[in-house]
Parts: sequence; C-alpha cells; structure tokens
Amino acid sequence: MINGFSKKKIETGPTLGDLFKQTRQKKEASFEDAELHTKIRAKYLEALESGNWENLPAPVYVRGFVLSYAKYLEIDKTEILKLFSEELSWRKTDRIQSFVYKNKLQPKKLLITPKLIGYAMMILAISSMFGYIYFEVQKFAGNPSLKIVSPGNNAIYDSDSIAIDGITDTDTFLKVNEENVPVTNDGHFEASMKLHRGVNVVVVKAVNKSKKETSQTLTIEYKPKTALIDTTQNQ
Repeated sequence: MINGFSKKKIETGPTLGDLFKQTRQKKEASFEDAELHTKIRAKYLEALESGNWENLPAPVYVRGFVLSYAKYLEIDKTEILKLFSEELSWRKTDRIQSFVYKNKLQPKKLLITPKLIGYAMMILAISSMFGYIYFEVQKFAGNPSLKIVSPGNNAIYDSDSIAIDGITDTDTFLKVNEENVPVTNDGHFEASMKLHRGVNVVVVKAVNKSKKETSQTLTIEYKPKTALIDTTQNQ
C-alpha cells in the first residue's frame, strides 16, 4: 500500500500461477502427484500457483521450478518463460517502490548535540541521587542483613576454640553472645570463641542505627578427640 492506496497488478490475461493452476486441475493432478514427478516440494508448487513469491527461494531457482512444472503439465516453454519474465519484472518494481516508501516512513535519526548530552547527564545525576537516597532510607528503615559464613549450624568440633565470621551491613553494631564484635568498612566481621564440652549455643545479633535488629542462632558441639575415639569404638 502506497500513500493510502493499495497497489495491484493490472491483469491482461492469466498470470503464471493461474495458468499452472488451471492446467493442473484439468490434468486432475494433486500437488502430491506433481511433487512426485517434478521432485519439487509441494509447498513451492502451491506458492507458485497462489503467487506467494515470499515463500519461494531466489529467482534463479524459481526459474528452474517453472520450467520443470511446465514440462510436467505440458505447457509451452516459450509461453511460460514469457509469463515468468513479466511476473519477475513486476515483482522487482513493486519491491523497489515498497522499499522507497518504507524509507520515507522511517523516523528521522536523532541528532546528538552537546545540549542533548547535557540534559542526559543531568537526568542521570538526578536519577543516581534519588537512587542513593532510596537505598539509604531502605537501609535505615529495614532490618540489617546478616550472613554467617562460618561455622555452619549443628557443626561438631574437636577443638575448644572456633572463629565465627560473616557479613553484615556497614554502620551496624554486632554482638556474639552479647560480646561486641567490630565490623570492617566492607561489612565483614570475625570473632573468636571458646567452647565448653558438649553443646554450645551461639547467638549472633546485628543492630542498625534505627535499633532494627537481625539475629541468628547456631548450635555447635564440642567433642574432644578422645570422646570421638570412644564414640567410634563403641559403634
């Protein structure tokens, strides 16, 4: 469609597809029959008859299809090649005009100017500022994060001393069994702890400036090596 009007080919006689279709129907042959004799896939033969050139390969291959199909249907070679040339010429003209029309409809490219770059940088800076404020408010209003890296819960140790390390938010107060533990600038912490024989309960608590807290409880069992050996022998 160009400038609001549909572009149609002016028919002066049967088209290439019409001639193929009429002849095949008189021959009472199906597309499957034609495919069997011409070795051309039925979908291509159907596309030839319906004029759907978009579903066909390159014109050099289509010309071979046309000649083979014409031979099978016993259509004069000269006549069929004339119709093929007319059809091909019209298709090429239509494709060129459609290409030109589509290019006219394409929006103009955006011209990047120093002023536009300045606006973009300003928008980026404002967005970053609001993003930072939102992040800080969420961090202040919400509970602090807390992740115990080591040891794992329900762990068994044969040593009476362990190191508890993990990650939390910066500017967070951290305690392990109510003992203050320093937090580094990147949020890491580490605390040494003495274990008594048997089950030990470790409570790790993180508290932020708004007094919101997050805590985790670990159960760690201390079994000296002698106890482990006795247990193994009893089994």
